[in-house]
Amino acid sequence: MEPSLENKIILEGTEIGDGNPCYIIAEIGINHNGDVLLAKKLIDVASKSGANAVKFQKRNLDLIYQKEILENPNLDSQGTEILIDVLKEVELDEIGYNEIIEYCKEKKITFLCTPWDHTSVDFLEKLNVAGYKVSSADMTNIPLIKYIANTKKPMIISTGMSTLEEIEKTVIFVKDLNASFMLLHCNSTYPSPIDLLNLKMIHLLKQKFSVPVGYSGHETSIYPSIAAANLGALVVERHITLDKKMEGLDHASSLEPYEFEQLVRGIRESELALGKPKKKMTRGEILQREVLAKSLVCSNAIEIGDVFSEKNMDIKSPARGLSPQYYYEILHKVSKRKIQKGDYILDSDLD
Repeated sequence: MEPSLENKIILEGTEIGDGNPCYIIAEIGINHNGDVLLAKKLIDVASKSGANAVKFQKRNLDLIYQKEILENPNLDSQGTEILIDVLKEVELDEIGYNEIIEYCKEKKITFLCTPWDHTSVDFLEKLNVAGYKVSSADMTNIPLIKYIANTKKPMIISTGMSTLEEIEKTVIFVKDLNASFMLLHCNSTYPSPIDLLNLKMIHLLKQKFSVPVGYSGHETSIYPSIAAANLGALVVERHITLDKKMEGLDHASSLEPYEFEQLVRGIRESELALGKPKKKMTRGEILQREVLAKSLVCSNAIEIGDVFSEKNMDIKSPARGLSPQYYYEILHKVSKRKIQKGDYILDSDLD
């Protein structure tokens, strides 16, 4: 049965849905540190590794933080102070984004972006992005989600730091907009403890909401993300960096080039290994079967009319005669053929 439109999204001609390869997103985010050259190096990493897309983040701090917090970040928590200081340093301008998008085209990799506010959506629309990511922080921000939906571009909505009730409310809202979207299961801790990833939520979200579901990981290991793909995640998104020790908010919970390459290879090999729910002997197995499997053989000479018994049958390799699965079925049956000691017993020998 063909999947319904509700159960797939399309990004630059690539269909994301059941029956298709896992769509892999290299989240560059703000790990470019405001440097276009560094952004290009990260795009190279993603492209060389075989990722489908890279993703960036675009925000207008004046629209997403209170004025007094921006003017005096130390009035809030120390975390807010550090966050705002870093975000001010890493924002790219339109020239930078245009250069990055052109580079993505050159590398044949899809450019995606997370807008954190309405003006960032407008900015990205001028750049004709293929689709949008909604951050976990904005999963409940339905005015922003509606604004993005009005672009008619596909949306990928992360569900970190949200309750199931909040996810349901947003899903109902987006479905009513008739928008093309999918969900990403996510734990928004940086880095995320392995024992709190709760990957079984992937199946629950699929079952409960009947929409495509993927996984956005912030753990330091690659293996849970491979497991997520095996559990049915249609998208896997991971942060990448050139070096975990670089200064910045997300580098420590990102994958270095060799790790990301291993992740992509692991997902693709696991897809091959999963195969189909159909039992079929491979050519290699058939050859092995001939050598290693066993047959019924004549242990003592049998004349025409003799009865097959424990005294004149044995089980030996290779598999060129009747399978030993029929041992008890042919006991006490009469032979139609004279069989020499050591000859294989054949189906045609039975009366």
